[in-house]
Amino acid sequence: MTLRARLVLSAAYLLVAVVVALEVPLWLNIERRATAEFESGVLGNAAILASRISNLVAERSARSANGPELTRVVAATARTLRARVLLTDGTGDVIADSSGIAAPGARYATPQRPEFTAGLFEGRIDVRRRFSEELEQELLLVTIPVLHRGGVVGSVRVSESMASIKARVRRSWLGLGAIGAGAVALGLALAWFLAGSLVRPVRALGDAAVRLGEGDLNARAVPEGPAEIATLARTFNRMAEVLSANLAAQSDFLANASHQLRTPLTGLRLRLETIKTFPGPAEEQAAKAEGEVDRLTRLVDGLLKLTRASSLETTGATVDLDEAARAAVERWDETAAASGVELRLQAGSHVLAWADPADLGDALDNLIDNAIRYCPPGSQIVAGAGADDDGHPKLSVADTGPGLPPEDRPRAFERFYRGANGRRAGPGTGLGLAIVAELARRWGGEVRLAEGAGMRVEIVFPSATGT
Repeated sequence: MTLRARLVLSAAYLLVAVVVALEVPLWLNIERRATAEFESGVLGNAAILASRISNLVAERSARSANGPELTRVVAATARTLRARVLLTDGTGDVIADSSGIAAPGARYATPQRPEFTAGLFEGRIDVRRRFSEELEQELLLVTIPVLHRGGVVGSVRVSESMASIKARVRRSWLGLGAIGAGAVALGLALAWFLAGSLVRPVRALGDAAVRLGEGDLNARAVPEGPAEIATLARTFNRMAEVLSANLAAQSDFLANASHQLRTPLTGLRLRLETIKTFPGPAEEQAAKAEGEVDRLTRLVDGLLKLTRASSLETTGATVDLDEAARAAVERWDETAAASGVELRLQAGSHVLAWADPADLGDALDNLIDNAIRYCPPGSQIVAGAGADDDGHPKLSVADTGPGLPPEDRPRAFERFYRGANGRRAGPGTGLGLAIVAELARRWGGEVRLAEGAGMRVEIVFPSATGT
């Protein structure tokens, strides 16, 4: 998971926690509030209705009149409250019902409707919830007595389905949820933007580090973003400058030292060749000394090659590995024949890799030189190009010589390491395979020792695309 995603996810957790903490109490309170608001509104309007119609109810109870007028007032109140309004006389008989369900004269003051008992016979306001078997739903009921001259002459009952109230509650919940979701979405968008502003300089610093690791010694980071990241970028730039200067100084030192050593070595060789012209013990000692000079010269050459191979500065191109192997075989064909070793090219496809042609030539030269040096007469050496099991391009040099003992294989590519076979083969520097490994790493590849008889070295490259 990327750093930006982690930051946004952390912000999301915080935002959701805050929204839940704020909205859950509201959600829990909405139903109570909706019920309380309904009760409050109904009580006020029902009280007003009871006060307005008290005279009409009293006169109707006395003379059985005013029925149409009461029906009209009850219907108007029901429209205002958006609820069912039912009016009874002092005995509990229906005078008017806004819903038309109860017929005038129907007895509603029954044990199944205890709210009328409280209103008619106890003279108090009654608020309750009750399941109506007649309507098959739960109702919220508010019953108020109709008073006239201190006596109860009727009752007004306002009823509302709890399903309707709960529907309003659900709409309120959805509204709150939408507000919460909008707040979270807005917060996440802001977090994404802020995280991007934080991650952008970090990503740029990482890109600069990758370029530096791939050999671009001029790679630098732009000191931007928060103060801590800008300070880190400036520190990285100073480190890159020091690293570049140190590598340049090291390379210059080794190159200069190698070149400076060649001059006295050449002079020493000339003097030894002169001494060899005199017969006697001096001639034998001069020959031995000349062998040591040759060994020292090879060591200097190897160090110079290793310095170039370890350099981070690279200039690559798309190279045909089959052509590189063919050219190496042609270069070493006569040397192999003089040593009694058969060197041939393995027929293969034209696979491509991104590398420096000179580096490939040096790597193949070291591998073939090692094979010729350690293989006895009559051995075979095969160089070629192809692809490994994963389709990556590769170069390989295989021989039928003694190979490497199992205990030497883990250290085969160490600098100056010479195994038992190498020591028996005579003078050497122990740098050949180390140079090959450095050259392979320089182009993102790796060197492998294949299993089997003899020795088989493979240089596997990542792709044929330059970067």
